[in-house]
Amino acid sequence: MTPAYRWPPRHAPGFPPDCPDAGDVLARFAAAGVRAATLVVVTSGLRARVEDSGDHEAGLDRVRRSLAAVGRAAGDGWQPGYYGKDLVLVRAATDGPDEPPPAPLVAGDGGVRHGWAWDHVPLPWDADERRTALLRACYAVAMAARLRRDRPELPQLRAADALARVPELLSARATASLLAGVLVRPLDGHPAQASAGDGEDPRLPGVASADGLPALAAAPPARGLYAVTDVHDIEWGTSSRAGDGARLTRGNARELLPLAGAWHAARTPVDELVRRAYPLRARREALLAGHLRALSDGVAGAGRLFATLGDGLSGVVNDAEALRTAVAGANRWTEGQMHSGAGAAPLDGTDLDAARRRAHFSLHVTKTLKGTAHAQRVLHVYGEPLGPDAAEAAVAFLADLSAAGPGAPGAHHLAHALRWRDDWRRHLPPPRFVCLERVFATVDGQPTAG
Repeated sequence: MTPAYRWPPRHAPGFPPDCPDAGDVLARFAAAGVRAATLVVVTSGLRARVEDSGDHEAGLDRVRRSLAAVGRAAGDGWQPGYYGKDLVLVRAATDGPDEPPPAPLVAGDGGVRHGWAWDHVPLPWDADERRTALLRACYAVAMAARLRRDRPELPQLRAADALARVPELLSARATASLLAGVLVRPLDGHPAQASAGDGEDPRLPGVASADGLPALAAAPPARGLYAVTDVHDIEWGTSSRAGDGARLTRGNARELLPLAGAWHAARTPVDELVRRAYPLRARREALLAGHLRALSDGVAGAGRLFATLGDGLSGVVNDAEALRTAVAGANRWTEGQMHSGAGAAPLDGTDLDAARRRAHFSLHVTKTLKGTAHAQRVLHVYGEPLGPDAAEAAVAFLADLSAAGPGAPGAHHLAHALRWRDDWRRHLPPPRFVCLERVFATVDGQPTAG
């Protein structure tokens, strides 16, 4: 069986060439027998870079290049590792228990906004327990880094001390969102668990690594569809828009909301909170890994999808029906837990970047139809117009976001819709596009934080 962790470390997918996978780095550190570690996590403000860049993949690339610059500047003694949109720095603890390490170069490269946090982590005797302790500590430190990224006025405290202030700083709902942060590795390397093989994302066994996408981009096929998928409402889940408000999927943060409420009510010690939250997050991350594996397997023989977007895939498929079947199958596999949608755009000699942009628009269309019974909530292919009922539902979704105001959750969808105004014009019946223009008139030029 392929080992869950390797040395030399694998490359962190999507990062510059000299960036090792954080899971492999932490596992190697745990195997060395060190009894205490100083752990730093640097996290990033991704959404602003996505909006600046005009698409998710370009924004994510900018963030990752910035994190690589931070890691290179960390200095001797630190072992950097990367995952998602975070950097982990680890070394044997040499400072006093309450003395912070030197601040990392959080300015990075390209003006990306970062936040960082740290902690000293005592490690047990057993190597497997040391690895688990590091992974769990990384989850806690990453939460503190996110808190300080969004509240830079907070003093540089140990992660546990920073997190102890959460009940006074955040609502229970915002706390649940914080607890729903991504883990370094959803699987802990137990021999009974599947492990990623060569060419697969270390976090997602069975799913092709994003590192394989550049080869496809260098020699794209002349025919087929560029496809991109994303889990709808992975944080809070999706409710039915049929009028009954029934919950269709259960999001990561929603599952943690009772724990967040208890933390606020009883001021649960941070160590106890992390001990209870970590297995819930690990279970949901493993569920996501299985969902994406089912989606990837579903297009086998009809194309290939790569793990490029955290909770989504990108690649090329031969035909729309194969993609639709794959998405529907993955959604059945995680019925009631998480559902994906997919956008696709015909290649047909089209420039790959143009096809990718169109596929992202079509993915955006599926998000405006989530919670409905319309078939295009599962897959929309660029160039296929929306029928009257689906068009009405899509415009209603955007109108509701506009009415909720620029600070409402999901308001970034309005920024995307404005950017894709001409694409909406092409896909909506003229009377419905007139209605959408009225929505745009209420938000054009206004901030749409999400």
